[in-house]
Amino acid sequence: MEFAVLLMAVIVLGLLGWGVYRVMKRRAAASPAAAGQVEPHSRPLDDSTYRVSYAPPEFEWSGTTTGALPVKILTYKQYECLEDARYGFRIVGLPPTERKQPQPHKTRAHGLKTVASLKKHGFLEDDGEGGYLITDRGLNALEVCSVRY
Repeated sequence: MEFAVLLMAVIVLGLLGWGVYRVMKRRAAASPAAAGQVEPHSRPLDDSTYRVSYAPPEFEWSGTTTGALPVKILTYKQYECLEDARYGFRIVGLPPTERKQPQPHKTRAHGLKTVASLKKHGFLEDDGEGGYLITDRGLNALEVCSVRY
């Protein structure tokens, strides 16, 4: 009986020690400074590097749009399109075969139906150059509409 209790205690302590070892190993691997690596954001970035860290204040909903929105749920594609517009990208609607093609600087391609739907609901407006920009109503939709995945 004593041997069984002693054996169980050794097994429990071994598992506990192994768990602590794994947690410490993960923490050390997650810390680039501990491994002697330079963090990527501490290096100077060249102009070709794409980085978006937050939505600029001019792309936050003003709170002045009133009235009910025409939709309560955005599809994931609509949400993705509005998010791109929120980060300052010019939106263009293209057929599937052309969407993967390289786009001009600060331009994102989305489906024709998605862009047409967002324009119809007043979430995007024509920029006069064949693209679309987000409206205050679109920013409001990002705040209050749920997303269907």
